[in-house]
Amino acid sequence: RKQATEYSTSSSDDEFESKPSLTHKAKWSIRRRRKLERETKQLIKQEELKRLHKAQAVQRQLEELEERQKALEIFGVKLERELRGES
Repeated sequence: RKQATEYSTSSSDDEFESKPSLTHKAKWSIRRRRKLERETKQLIKQEELKRLHKAQAVQRQLEELEERQKALEIFGVKLERELRGES
């Protein structure tokens, strides 16, 4: 009987020992999940910044093209006047 009692006591000790490890595992899991969430947020923010920079670059190019087009239109009007003899 003593052996059976000792066995049941030792098995209950094992249960108590495994509970803290589950808690540790749960804490580790939570930390890991938070870290992944932080990393995901950082990646999303980086992607948004990349898109913003691309959009700004495209906007600058568009503005430059508009300026060149205006200058070419003015030059074209001058050429047409010269060709017609309307200096």
